[in-house]
Amino acid sequence: MISVSKQDRLLVVAPHPDDESLGTGGLLQRAFACGAEVRILFATNGDNNPWAQRYCERRWNINATDRDRWGARRKEEALAAISCLGGSSECARFFNIPDQSLTKTLMEGGVIVDRFIQELQEYRPTLLAIPTRHDAHPDHSALAVLLAFVIKRMSSPPVRIFEYLIHRPRVRIRRERVALRLTPKEVACKYEAILRHETQVALSRARFTAFARSVELYFPFFAGRIELLPIIDVSCRPDALTLRLLVRKRERIGSSLLLISGVEDHYPQQRWRVPLPVSSGRTSVFDCSSGSTLGDATVRWTGREVNIVIPLFDAPPLQMLFIKLAGWAVFFERSGWCQATSLSSAELKDHREALTAAS
Repeated sequence: MISVSKQDRLLVVAPHPDDESLGTGGLLQRAFACGAEVRILFATNGDNNPWAQRYCERRWNINATDRDRWGARRKEEALAAISCLGGSSECARFFNIPDQSLTKTLMEGGVIVDRFIQELQEYRPTLLAIPTRHDAHPDHSALAVLLAFVIKRMSSPPVRIFEYLIHRPRVRIRRERVALRLTPKEVACKYEAILRHETQVALSRARFTAFARSVELYFPFFAGRIELLPIIDVSCRPDALTLRLLVRKRERIGSSLLLISGVEDHYPQQRWRVPLPVSSGRTSVFDCSSGSTLGDATVRWTGREVNIVIPLFDAPPLQMLFIKLAGWAVFFERSGWCQATSLSSAELKDHREALTAAS
């Protein structure tokens, strides 16, 4: 059960303008109505949304100036939606990260984690709503991983953290959800707030307004073991990380593993990319922060299953290890990121059977 009171400080983190209404429109209404303090952080302005822009503006060629104008329009739509939900423009913060670039931002590192830490520590939310790392949109899942590192590094993290899902992945999520039940009036208000995002509902009205329903679902913030994703098993020795994945035929070409690990300030964060070869052999491991090649990993294919052994290259302990199978996609991916831990034999058997059945 999710509740909000006047004593709360709610912080909603949205990858793009419209996610605040789609994912948390009911929660925001409750917070505004009871007088709680509210802040909404928008990671991007949604500026790289070419097909909707082409449709709305009746133009084909879109340059940087056009994208800036589009992003400014989407920001205004977000402020209109917030007003519809009962809030004011003062509660919105825009980080202006380029749209469709959050995976790149996550893998290259930089000051963005520190910026989020500063924002959260200054605001001190008692209730935090963030995207889930299972989301099929790469911006959503990458932002969720980034925020997981932020939360881990905070001296006083929020006690109540919930994740919302906008784009359902093509794999089953084996996690329980909690519900915020909305009144008919709140559903109608959420519907109207969604319509304020005129540029987005122009092409996807039915899909967007379907989020205005009587139940708003969230995952409790989760840190730990493998969920139902392409990863079957993870094991870590002092000298190497071993992964087993179940890979569909069309994912075998052009896919890479993305790995990111690290929490402590005195340990450099590890950000690696491992291209998957189409046959057994060796493949390079790239350091995404520096662009350098660290060495080789060993890959062995057995049917659809692939076993990958990655030397740890004198890396510090792999804390909060996140893994993603990234391949070519038009827009949405098969799944988001997995926070990996080793499974027991019984858990591995159950997980592998469920994974095989779902794929």
